[in-house]
Amino acid sequence: MLETTLSEIQSLAVHFVGNKLKEEPLQLSQNCSGMDKPTLGVLWEYVASAFKTPEFFRFTHPVSLEMNPVFELARKCFAEPEKLLEHSQSFARLLYDVSNHPQVKSGEFFVLYFKRLGAGDVNADAIGLFKSEKKQPFLFTEEADQNIELYSFRGIQPGKIDKACLIFDAEAADGYQVLAVDNVNKGEEAKFWFEDFLKVKPRANEFSKTATMIGLTKNFIEHEPIVQETFDKADSIDLLNRSLDYFKGNENFDQNAFGDEVFNDQAIKARFLEFTREREPEDLSFTDAFPISAEAVKKKQRVFKSVLKLDKNFHVYIHGNREMIEKGTDEHGRKYYKLYYEEEQ
Repeated sequence: MLETTLSEIQSLAVHFVGNKLKEEPLQLSQNCSGMDKPTLGVLWEYVASAFKTPEFFRFTHPVSLEMNPVFELARKCFAEPEKLLEHSQSFARLLYDVSNHPQVKSGEFFVLYFKRLGAGDVNADAIGLFKSEKKQPFLFTEEADQNIELYSFRGIQPGKIDKACLIFDAEAADGYQVLAVDNVNKGEEAKFWFEDFLKVKPRANEFSKTATMIGLTKNFIEHEPIVQETFDKADSIDLLNRSLDYFKGNENFDQNAFGDEVFNDQAIKARFLEFTREREPEDLSFTDAFPISAEAVKKKQRVFKSVLKLDKNFHVYIHGNREMIEKGTDEHGRKYYKLYYEEEQ
C-alpha cells in the first residue's frame, strides 16, 4: 500500500535495544549507516512488507499531546532531519526504558527518515521505527580456489517485519498520521509496542470503524449471554455467516439495518446496539452510517469461523443455508446433526 515512486530514504541509523529488566544492553551507534544500492533495494522491500492495510493511528496522551515522548521526538526530528542520528538515539533510549517486561525480546532498532513517502491519501516526509526481534538462518555460497563453498549465517529476513511504525509529517496537531504493526505479538502482548512505547490509538476512518465493528460483532455472537441462550452453536455460526455477508454485500454499515438483517429478533438487536455503545472506543462512534472498508473486511473475515466442532470426532464447515442442517437427539440420548445436500463435490 506504500507509494514509493518519488520517495527517498534520506538516512538510517541502527541501534540494539535489549530487555532492560534482564539487564541486557542498549547499544547506540555513533554514526548513521551507509547504504549501497543493493542494500537500499532490500531495505525498501523490508519497509514495504510491513504495511498491507490502511490502518492509521494517532499519538495520544491523557493530559497533553506534547507529553507523549515519541510524538515530541518525531516533531523535533521533522524540524531537524539532518540530526537523525541524535534523534534516533533518543528513540532507542525511550524504547529501552519501556522494555522492562520479561516477555519483551531484544533486537535491532532501525530509525529511518523518508522524503515524500505515500500511503493512501497521505503523502509527506516520514520517520520509520522498525524493531527486528527474530533472526533467520540463511545460506550463501562463495567461490575460492576453483571451489564453491557453502556457508550459513543468521540475519534479518526482509519480507518478515516484527514491529514497525511510520510517522507521517501530516496532521501534527491531531497526533500525526501513523501506521503501526506488531506481527509478533497479538492481543494483550501487543500493548508493549502500541501503548507502552508509541501510545497510539486508531484513527476514526472507515478501515478502523469496519475492523472494530467486525470484532465487536464476533464478540457479541460468541460470548453475549442472550445469544448463547437463544441460539445453538449451528445458529451462532449462521449469525456469523450472515454478518460476513452483510459486510461483503453492502457499501455502508448501518447498525439498525445490520441488526434487522442479521439477528431478525428485536430483543437481540436492542442488546447488540447497547453492546456496541458500551464497548465502542473513545474516538469511534457507530451511531451514524459509515462506508464499509473492503480492505478491513478482507483482513478480518477470518474471525467469522464457520466450523462446528463435535467432540474430537468431527469438524463441520457451515458456509450458508442454515435450513440444510438439522439438530436432534436419538432414543439413546446421543446428539446428532442431519446434513442435507443436493450435490456431492
